[in-house]
Amino acid sequence: MATVNVTSADLTLAAHIVPAVKTALDYLLHPADLVMDEIEFTDPNYVILREPWPFRPLLPVTETIETLTDILSARTGEQRIALRKAPRQFFSYAVRTTPARFSRAKDYARRRAGTPVGVPVWIEGISLAGDVGAADTTIAIDTTRGDWRVDGGVLIWESPERYARCRISAIADDMLTLLGPVGGDFIRPTILPLRSALPYEGFQVLRDTTYQDISAKFQVIDNIWLDEDAGYDQYEDLDVISETPKLVSDIAESIVRAAEYVDNGFGPIVVETVRDYVDFGQTLSFHEWRGAALWRRRCWIHSLNGKQKPFWLPSFNADLSLQATIGAAATTITVASISPDVDSYAGQHVMILLTNGTKFYREILGAAPAGFNDVLTISSALGQSVAAADVALFCFMSKVRLSADSVEIRHEFDDASIVSIPVIETPA
Repeated sequence: MATVNVTSADLTLAAHIVPAVKTALDYLLHPADLVMDEIEFTDPNYVILREPWPFRPLLPVTETIETLTDILSARTGEQRIALRKAPRQFFSYAVRTTPARFSRAKDYARRRAGTPVGVPVWIEGISLAGDVGAADTTIAIDTTRGDWRVDGGVLIWESPERYARCRISAIADDMLTLLGPVGGDFIRPTILPLRSALPYEGFQVLRDTTYQDISAKFQVIDNIWLDEDAGYDQYEDLDVISETPKLVSDIAESIVRAAEYVDNGFGPIVVETVRDYVDFGQTLSFHEWRGAALWRRRCWIHSLNGKQKPFWLPSFNADLSLQATIGAAATTITVASISPDVDSYAGQHVMILLTNGTKFYREILGAAPAGFNDVLTISSALGQSVAAADVALFCFMSKVRLSADSVEIRHEFDDASIVSIPVIETPA
């Protein structure tokens, strides 16, 4: 392989202009390299670490993960097409400054409005118990709970006046390796991933007699796909949500069947249904602790790819009451009747959660009345005997997908966040 030396590089910087780099490359070729089809010239790997917005935001911080999905609906189902390679990420930051720092922030806003900037991901920041020296080229932190990237940026932050941005050259689970020395001494700094983003609505200022507040919304432009497995149980090759969503606000649910109403104003009203299934929607809220739990939730949101991939959502309600012991080889289950129409059971899916934590997922193939009980036929035997006393929860499951292309994460607390996920039941 031939060696390449950078002989000269010119960096052009001007206000309101994206930086331009012009580089001359000197290829040092050995005579053995001068063979037909054995010389490969590739583009140099440029990494621009943009000037960071160095002010720590107030809580709450709002983060949005946005995808783009095309839905092709039909009477009996739908087809979903994801249109982006990776979700887009947005941050809404608000800071409260002193007069001196307000002057710095205002100068930054004048220079950088409308151009890409560096945005620290404060939610994934790690505060060090020790110091960082000017000659350090490694930083010992846990990198498994955040979006740290090789050739990406990292901000070593002590205050809005004292910080350094560096390029990451290698990542281990417990360490970042930098391309070069930090270049400054920092006392117990915070280590932050650095993203490139656009302040797409500019910077908004609100001043009173004591404080000056500045807010901005940043759209990340170096988005990537997070493919880490969230570790959920699988049923029919889809994730099954295993933790009960938190009731952090009132749950609004809707059950609607798409239809066209023909009404001429003075005659009978005619209803023509558009689909053979009912649209059931609700909004889930998950209370996630900062760190591993929030990182797992973020990776799971990426895995859904917007509205494209469905998942199983148990109702986490005691929908069914077991009336007789289920035999290990039995494919029938006796439950208390919940509907006069036993045909409504067919095609539904259930979760049986035992007191020891074991879970079973089955489809109901049909049902027959038996007095005040119903006898359900399930898709396969459980493989073990289950008595009524062994059952902690017996509930229905719905196959759902996101009903919106954006998921909001509100980082309301120092150590926890609330993730709001709107979902709708899907037939396929």
